Amino acid sequence: MNDHFSIDDLPNSVLRDIYSYWLSMKGERPLPSRADLNPADIVRLLPHISLIDVEKDSGRYKMRLIGTETVKAMGMDITGKYLDELPLVEGLLKENYQWLVAEKRPYINFAKLRWSKKSYLDYYALGLPLSSNGTDVDILMFGMFYQFPQEARTVF
Repeated sequence: MNDHFSIDDLPNSVLRDIYSYWLSMKGERPLPSRADLNPADIVRLLPHISLIDVEKDSGRYKMRLIGTETVKAMGMDITGKYLDELPLVEGLLKENYQWLVAEKRPYINFAKLRWSKKSYLDYYALGLPLSSNGTDVDILMFGMFYQFPQEARTVF
């Protein structure tokens, strides 16, 4: 996990555009809110975005929205599930989620998709905190980019 990066350090235009959008939502405030996010502004990026609700009282994380690129990579849609209902995923992601809530700043991570049948895939996760009150992180926004292998092409 790297929390000291600039937009130019991000590996592709998808993640750079998601980060740029988060920065524009934030403006001069410490954190942007979910209310600042307008899906119509980022239609092209939506397949790469996931939103995770932070339930402060229970300490649980609920998958509010999982982007279609993540569904494709995982081979299943976990929208509506809690992180603790996904034991293979929880062990790998909970610490990162807790870090975003505590530190209140973005990070970029590069890893293998170890909890999926497609564990050969590499992915980038851009973690971006959101706050409805400007102080407490209550939604985690992720920009996800998966490196799918090129499909084999047959020449006839």
